[in-house]
Amino acid sequence: MKHDREFWTRHVEGWRASGLTQQMYCRRHRLTKSTLGYWVQRLKRPAAEKSDLVEVGRAPIKEQRPSSSIELIVGGRYLLRLWSGVEPAHLREVLSVLECRP
Repeated sequence: MKHDREFWTRHVEGWRASGLTQQMYCRRHRLTKSTLGYWVQRLKRPAAEKSDLVEVGRAPIKEQRPSSSIELIVGGRYLLRLWSGVEPAHLREVLSVLECRP
């Protein structure tokens, strides 16, 4: 039987509040210990880490983009694809957001 994030969030919180070991909690609630352990780890991550995408808004497009672009790798972690006509201020905003990410 497959359960959703809400189901596992309730059980992870329940296990933490119970004072039981994961094994004892799982036995009591008829859960698989490895699955509970997986969700314990998954739910530890802050929401921001769950996606590598960062929304910074949209820049107005002044002209039709040509078919070719320039690709820029930032910090070995991000690939930016730039077309002619990109506003420098918008690019600075994107780079400042990426530099703040751990």
